[in-house]
Amino acid sequence: MRTDDLDDLYDMIDDVGTAMLVTETTGEIRSRPMKGKLYRDSGEIWFLTESNSGKTGEINREQSTNLTYSCPEKETYISVSGESVVNRNQEKIDDLWGPWASAWFGCEKDDPKVSAICFRPNIAEYWSSPESKMVQAWELAKAYMTDEKPDMGENKTIAM
Repeated sequence: MRTDDLDDLYDMIDDVGTAMLVTETTGEIRSRPMKGKLYRDSGEIWFLTESNSGKTGEINREQSTNLTYSCPEKETYISVSGESVVNRNQEKIDDLWGPWASAWFGCEKDDPKVSAICFRPNIAEYWSSPESKMVQAWELAKAYMTDEKPDMGENKTIAM
């Protein structure tokens, strides 16, 4: 894997910011928005959560999870598959904690109702088109007239 590809992926994740965390339980797939922090040295993405939330129970039963990121304005779409674990890693909780967290959780960061989710990625795929909608429309029209494949941007799969 080229480190440039991984750096590009990390830049896109940081730029979009909020992920949809996808979990599975008893045959049902659920997703919810989560604001996390990417640790580039390990590739892990950490989130704060309530210890007894639905997602923690789902992750405890099935660790396979997915994060999706979407920024239609920039034509950036990312899907990252991996495994999540829920824990009380106080060092990570301290690092993730901010004024917003006190308001959201209604407690202090050392309260047992606060946990962290550690997402460890296995594979990621992204689609990105830095071109404007006008350029994309031109590429589609040109492809229609010439029977050539349109250049709609980049699509890469990255093993992590």
